[in-house]
Amino acid sequence: MLTIDQLVGYCERTIAERHLAGDREGLRRVQLALVVLMEAAQHAGDKETARRFQLLASRSANLQEQLEGANDADG
Repeated sequence: MLTIDQLVGYCERTIAERHLAGDREGLRRVQLALVVLMEAAQHAGDKETARRFQLLASRSANLQEQLEGANDADG
């Protein structure tokens, strides 16, 4: 059975890969999936896990913004 730690690790790697590839849409999709997982954890009363997913979703959003800024600077 998949554990929360395995899921978090997978999401961390996916975020890093999408960022290195310059894949803003991929980062957006990961962010949306993390928000759903965060909401599920909140619904289950698991504040710690919800916070972990929230932090990952925020990281994904921040990296999307970085890529958008880099593309804007490129012209």
